[in-house]
Amino acid sequence: MEMTPKERVLCAMNNGQPDRVPIFDFLYSRKLYEEVIGRVPEFYNAEDVMQCAAKIGYDLVVMPLGGFGGIRDYSTASQQYRDEWGTTYHQDRVHAWPADAPVGFPLKDRSDWKNFKVPDPAQSGRLRQIDIALQLGKETGIAVFGAVRGPFTATWLLFGIERFSLLLYDDPDFLDEVISKCTDFFIEGGRQMAAAGVDAICFADDYGSVNGPFISPTHFEKFILPHLKRLVRAFKEMGLPVMMHSDGRIRRLMDTLVSTGINSYHPIERGAGMDLMDIKQTYGDKICLMGNVDNKTTLVTGSIADVEAQTMECIRIAAPGGGYILASDHSVKDDMPNENIFTLYETGRKYGKYPISI
Repeated sequence: MEMTPKERVLCAMNNGQPDRVPIFDFLYSRKLYEEVIGRVPEFYNAEDVMQCAAKIGYDLVVMPLGGFGGIRDYSTASQQYRDEWGTTYHQDRVHAWPADAPVGFPLKDRSDWKNFKVPDPAQSGRLRQIDIALQLGKETGIAVFGAVRGPFTATWLLFGIERFSLLLYDDPDFLDEVISKCTDFFIEGGRQMAAAGVDAICFADDYGSVNGPFISPTHFEKFILPHLKRLVRAFKEMGLPVMMHSDGRIRRLMDTLVSTGINSYHPIERGAGMDLMDIKQTYGDKICLMGNVDNKTTLVTGSIADVEAQTMECIRIAAPGGGYILASDHSVKDDMPNENIFTLYETGRKYGKYPISI
């Protein structure tokens, strides 16, 4: 029996075998929006994302709490702006969309923290994009995941990664206090999204570069893991499956991450050396895997045949038995030919029907 997109996704998230492999990506390609829905979004918004996802045939979308980057004024033409947490960003809509680069940070030490006010997770309008996505999800059947920042990312964005790293040694108790408050904020945000009716929660918390983790496993387990467990436990107690997004070569952290109780891991970054076969064999019976089609080379400069071959490889490795969602190893973006993006999903629909027979 053919499943709805939501049924398909939730089956895979619970390590089940749906009717076919679900399809997903973060929609960061303005060229793709233009071709699919006939317009380029001013900012990452629920109406455009949901419409584009439905026309392409996605089974789920991820919509951040408060919008992409949190609540902010999109009407300003300034290249620099300060978000609600006090972090300053440089905006470059030509070369980077929808993410902006953090260039200034509100906290240095305890004196700054004493005068710092954590934003209100219940602020009016914070769920506006979530509510729009959920309404459109009822019409299309697409699953809607609410998204929050994880404890590591939320905290270093207040200090900058250099000062954050120094505080691991210079004032670990202070750092732990800030991590705790950031985690509290996003747990409460998740609670509001759960009440609104999201189907799952994604926390975005990049733990590594293409070379390895940003911090040692020892520091990760001491400073990040307790709050991460608290975050995941809170969301699961709300009755929601939990998707973890982390870029990078994080194989050294995988045992620890899986132990938190996450339901799925995205994007298994091939360009950072994450081996899908290894991850499937080691964790495929515990979590749903999402991604691994290379968005730095194959989807950018590869041929149609290259994209088809790598997509088939991912399905052949990760899909048997269920617990796999097809996606790139991060997002679809402007430097990719639309034909390659369409080929990824067409190949998924063609070869991702269960039982897998590649």
